[in-house]
Amino acid sequence: MNDQNISSEQMLQYLQENGIINVEDVLNNIEKMKNEEIIKQHPYKIFQGSNNRWYTYLPDKEKPHGRKQIAKSTLESLHTAIISDYKKRALEEDIRQLNLEKLYQKWMIWRRDNGTDPKTILENRNDWNRFLSEHPLRKKRIADIELTDIEDFFLHITKDHAITFKRLTNIKSVLNGVFKYAVRLKIIKHSPMLDLDYKQFHTRCKPSSSNKQNYTEEERRLILNYLSSKKDVYSQAIKLAFFLCLRIGELVSIKKEDVHDNALYVHRSIRRHQKMNDDLTFGKTEFTIEERIKGNQSEGFRSIPLTPQAQAIVNETMQLYPAGEFLFMQNGQPIYGGTFNRHLKSTCESLNIPYRSSHQIRFTMATTLYEGGVKINQLSTFLGHSDTRTTFHYIRQKKADQQTSQLMCEILKV
Repeated sequence: MNDQNISSEQMLQYLQENGIINVEDVLNNIEKMKNEEIIKQHPYKIFQGSNNRWYTYLPDKEKPHGRKQIAKSTLESLHTAIISDYKKRALEEDIRQLNLEKLYQKWMIWRRDNGTDPKTILENRNDWNRFLSEHPLRKKRIADIELTDIEDFFLHITKDHAITFKRLTNIKSVLNGVFKYAVRLKIIKHSPMLDLDYKQFHTRCKPSSSNKQNYTEEERRLILNYLSSKKDVYSQAIKLAFFLCLRIGELVSIKKEDVHDNALYVHRSIRRHQKMNDDLTFGKTEFTIEERIKGNQSEGFRSIPLTPQAQAIVNETMQLYPAGEFLFMQNGQPIYGGTFNRHLKSTCESLNIPYRSSHQIRFTMATTLYEGGVKINQLSTFLGHSDTRTTFHYIRQKKADQQTSQLMCEILKV
């Protein structure tokens, strides 16, 4: 142990392992010394009454003269009450002194421990790291943050149309959560976020137009024809995806028992888990299949009619892979969305067409069905949406076709 840079924790460990000291005894002695110092610094007289009970005062801002009297049967129990009150007030003061960054860290751990979806927590952390981890606002004490501070922050991140409205909404949600937590801890009585006029920032956001495109009718036909002779499990899954409006987590979670009466009954989805550590880093990614659907549960559990071609793909898959309870399995396990997308990308490359992810297949099928005449409320059911406004987001209209152009000419001619 000649290293001059050794930490105190390492020194204690060394002394403990070599039988020189008992660390537990050392820590107990340190705690005892701290408690003795608290009693020495106690600002009020400690005395024994005629009834043999022990008395003193404790600070209390709500009482006359800013103190309240307490009484205990023994001096030891009185000391315990004094020490407990001191530590409680010290903790409360530490909390009151928290800056935005420290409270954000506590808020994240509190949410993890209370069952917030790890995916949501990870997204919140990414937004914090991108926009707040280096901003001066993070070092400001929560109790000192005013509405103008928050306005200045949002003006800064929306300068020159730097972010989309969706990103603005995500950051707003993070700050809303942190300040709500501050109210919960009684650090502040009112969240300044509630007084913020968000509309002033809407026009400062850049357009959220996406360059993501659907698969065209011709591309869908090429993919299905190309995969028609391939019998591997991923080809089967890709083919079925182009007949449905499923999320990839729902597709890979289909059980064979879910298919009957020419319909697919959606009961479950695969979920991605990454547990957050106390230092806000995330552990290994794990996957579980749960009887739980993204979004509205009552709408998420649904049935989707199977066309004869879709039913044929299901039947063929069951014949090719009769073992196991899930429709799409490899090596005794359900397939994963990431591997599905790698096979989809390989297929697109072979056909020399642009690759779009499994999620874009969902958009493609929603648009195809809508333009083919499926009513929007029925399409919402197929997609598992509780609100048709969400469904309209999935419909990416193509440019006006020849028929529409001719119709416009007839309607608008003078």
